[in-house]
Amino acid sequence: MTQGISDSEENIQYSYTDLLFGNRNVFSLEHRFFNSVSLFSALAACFASITNIALRLDFRLTMFTLFSTVILFGFYFLSRKRKIFKPLITPFIIYSLLVLSIVWFFNAGSEGPVVFVYLVGLVLFVIITAGRNRIIVISSFLLNLVLLFVFERRFPNLITPYESDFIKFYDVSITFLFSFVLIYFVVAILVKSYREEKSITNLQKDELIFQKKQITDSIQYAKSLQNGLLPEIKTIKKILPNHFILYKPKDIVSGDFYWVKKVNDFVVIAAADCTGHGVPGAFMSVLGISLLNEIVRRKEIKKTNQALEVLRYDLRQTLNQTEEDYSNNSGMDIALCAIDQKKKIVEYSGANIPLYLIRDNKLIEYKPTRNPIGITPIEIPFQNNEIEFEPGDIFYLFSDGFTDQFGGDDGKKYRSRRFKHLLLEIHNKPLEIQKDLLDLNLKTWMGRKHEQVDDIMVFGFRP
Repeated sequence: MTQGISDSEENIQYSYTDLLFGNRNVFSLEHRFFNSVSLFSALAACFASITNIALRLDFRLTMFTLFSTVILFGFYFLSRKRKIFKPLITPFIIYSLLVLSIVWFFNAGSEGPVVFVYLVGLVLFVIITAGRNRIIVISSFLLNLVLLFVFERRFPNLITPYESDFIKFYDVSITFLFSFVLIYFVVAILVKSYREEKSITNLQKDELIFQKKQITDSIQYAKSLQNGLLPEIKTIKKILPNHFILYKPKDIVSGDFYWVKKVNDFVVIAAADCTGHGVPGAFMSVLGISLLNEIVRRKEIKKTNQALEVLRYDLRQTLNQTEEDYSNNSGMDIALCAIDQKKKIVEYSGANIPLYLIRDNKLIEYKPTRNPIGITPIEIPFQNNEIEFEPGDIFYLFSDGFTDQFGGDDGKKYRSRRFKHLLLEIHNKPLEIQKDLLDLNLKTWMGRKHEQVDDIMVFGFRP
């Protein structure tokens, strides 16, 4: 029963706070602070008016504090009801300084209670400002106070003194107590608001951590599925003994994929770069691998360019891509090679991915057809290249992740020319050493300043 009563009282307290200063769902924390400051300032002016009337202080001072009460309640109304916030801060601070400066002259100057009010004002102004604005406000506040002391010292006749020590005692004492109570309530509200915001932030943080873990776990599982579709290295080793694969996804899963199959007397190799990276790219890579497996299973394809044509058609059908709508332009770039060991021929067809051949320390580039696998405004037939390979020849397939990587002293892309020079330098070394050198060169190029911008894959092989 007691617990139920305390909960009810707490809910009432929270509702009163929201009623006076605004609900956190509607008002930002800074806006609610300004609401509280403008309201307390208006209450302080109202209390000062009551004190002036009770102690029969200067009539002009009483009228001015009453006028200021109305103005300050106007600030509170515009902020709380009209939801105007930032445009009011500067006028509010300027008017408050003006009010305090005038009250200084009508209420005994430094001997009066205005010094305490300045202290309260400084606390309130610090609350509603931030950064450089806070420094400007504090500097203006202190400069204003110094100027008032200087004016009081040089022109003492401008100050309206108390009529008696009795009135001075009660005016200063009452203002001091009110200032203390006012600061206490402001600080209490700030602490309460901070705890509420911290509690909400912690809950949101915990929820984000939980959601991130769920998403990460799902993507990690997707990675295991994607890796299950990629051919195992030991399987590739049996089909193609002399090869290396540098495979570096940008995220947990990758939009790049490699694919190797033994089809009759041919060893078929594919290296592909799908649209996007991460989860979208991984979806496309899974689709690409599945379609390639289906094309191979049908066994009616005799040329690499025919395989790419069928792959393009199947992908467009699967994704429902039409020539009337190019918004769904997902697809892939791919290079396809078929090695005929008996005839000593490598067939190559490429969709935006070239093939590099290094022979006798010279690099020969076989350019791809400038068309993707997928929908495109101008569809160009894929070309087939037949290359008679010789002992010592080495071939390279790769996505554009390596050449597009930013790095170096100037933060520029690696570019294909630098990549070609690197391959010429390392092509005579053992294949696994080449892989390590490529990886090391990439890390050196990126350094600590640059992050990986795309999935990276380099597939090197000797027929």
